[in-house]
Amino acid sequence: MEQENDELREALAKKQQLNESLRSDLASLQVKFDTLSLQRVDLEARLEQTVAENSLLKQQIASAPQSDPVSLQGEVSRLAKALENKTKDFDYLASRYQDASAAASDSVVEINQLKAEVERLTRRLEMDIKAVTWEGERKMLRERVQELEERCRMLERDTHKA
Repeated sequence: MEQENDELREALAKKQQLNESLRSDLASLQVKFDTLSLQRVDLEARLEQTVAENSLLKQQIASAPQSDPVSLQGEVSRLAKALENKTKDFDYLASRYQDASAAASDSVVEINQLKAEVERLTRRLEMDIKAVTWEGERKMLRERVQELEERCRMLERDTHKA
């Protein structure tokens, strides 16, 4: 009986250790999720800024004066290059934004899975604690029953002798 209690205590300790490990992993993932969320907000702001600059460059190209072809050609060339660079920036930021969104989504799924696992292990841990308590009570009651049975036998012997 004592060995069973020791085994149950050992199992309980392992479950508690696993529970703590999962809580630690959950906290780590929550920090990662928060970081990715902040990065996503930053990327959104940069993306909006790039889109605004892109639109401004397009407007400048469209409204460039048509009078001096030589100076206009240089300005158009400069603006076209700036537009090309901004388009590349936009594509890069859009890609990074999608990556951050996907990573954040994956983190949410993993966090939810870990929360469910923590909840399941917590319930199981509570059940294991009750089982250990019940085992102890059951052992005490068995010992008491044995005492009473022994006393009953002694009283029966005494009664037969009398």
